[in-house]
Amino acid sequence: MDLYNASMSEEDEEPIELTHEQYVEAKSHYETIIERAESARRLSTNVDFVNLIMNGYLTNEPQRLAELMASGRLNEQIMQNCVRDIAAVGSFRNYMKMHVEQGNMAYDELVSLEEARDEALKTEEELSK
Repeated sequence: MDLYNASMSEEDEEPIELTHEQYVEAKSHYETIIERAESARRLSTNVDFVNLIMNGYLTNEPQRLAELMASGRLNEQIMQNCVRDIAAVGSFRNYMKMHVEQGNMAYDELVSLEEARDEALKTEEELSK
């Protein structure tokens, strides 16, 4: 089954052919990514997660570390530890953001995949008449 051929425009692009097995695998892959994004979104509305992680770790902790670093009372080793801790906060923030962004992209891809599948099935039906 050629899932993408039917939905491609008449441009110079080569149509992408996708077997049913590849379709099922792609759909499963996109759904897994979307589930992770939904988990991240649910966490962002969980009161405990908001208090402990979003407010405590992602907001208050970098402020605390920056104030400590700005105090001028730290030796080089502790200063470097503070820098690493702030970088860790940024890494975690990016990790959570990545799941939401990938989920949005996966959702769009899944919609396109389903549209292409529907169009391919419609084309097959018309050809078999």
